[in-house]
Amino acid sequence: MQRKTTEEENGQQVNKTGYAYKFHQLFTDVGAGLFSGAFCAGLFNPWDRALFLSVSNFRPFLRWENFYKPYHGASQAVFQRAFLGGTYFIIQSQLKSNLRPYLLENGASEFSTQFCIGLLSGCMSGIFTNSISAIKYHTWGDAKRTFFSSAHEMWSQGGIKPFIKGTKATVLRDTTFGCTYEVLRYLMQSKLKQYDYDENNQYKFYCNFMATIVAAIASSPFNYARTIQYATPPHEKPLFITQILHSVWNQSKAMPTIMERMGFFQNQFRIGWGTARVGAGMAVGQAVFDGIKSRLS
Repeated sequence: MQRKTTEEENGQQVNKTGYAYKFHQLFTDVGAGLFSGAFCAGLFNPWDRALFLSVSNFRPFLRWENFYKPYHGASQAVFQRAFLGGTYFIIQSQLKSNLRPYLLENGASEFSTQFCIGLLSGCMSGIFTNSISAIKYHTWGDAKRTFFSSAHEMWSQGGIKPFIKGTKATVLRDTTFGCTYEVLRYLMQSKLKQYDYDENNQYKFYCNFMATIVAAIASSPFNYARTIQYATPPHEKPLFITQILHSVWNQSKAMPTIMERMGFFQNQFRIGWGTARVGAGMAVGQAVFDGIKSRLS
């Protein structure tokens, strides 16, 4: 009886230690994610705002109007912006700590495991952040708006609908991005291990950057559709994703050559300035998150 009691106490002690570790890991991920999100939000806010204004107003990216008051609204929602930027990394890290071992133990390959991590990270972060993104983009539409005044205006003009518009486009964008990003960076970093580069943060940064570029291009049609839906006034019903993309396709038919058509798609989906922004932001964010997490751990 005494032996059984001792074994039960040891088991309880192990469980308590395991729970404490998981809580510490979650706390570390949240702290690193919020810091990374806030850092990238502040660093890239002028770029983000200029991209949104160029798409919603149908004008070239490098126009001065897009960069007027580059930090408008940034101080109004510091936590929201940190949450937007860090949510993906928090979910990604938690899934790698909890889901990845389970999948590998049950026969899943590393490739499929990374695919699932990217899929779930993108889907969950898209759902959690869409409403805040909608408010943020509405704020950028007028230099006099603040985060809270935009939220009030959206609610008074359309109720709950303006806050959930763009959700499908966001989830499709983020799942496409997440799957591509996680799988490609896993494949590239696996190659680096053959040449003893796996511990080199510089090479990891390049891998993350290149994976992000490809992921951004793959998800760019859904990002374009989301921006158009966000730009729809709160009292109006936004177009469906299929309607937006079908309209772009029909416009491209007016181009006489394949090269001109490709250039049209490149301009509409902001493959260039927008792609570079995502690549730089994700690579920097991942590096900051991993660095802060290692120090907190």
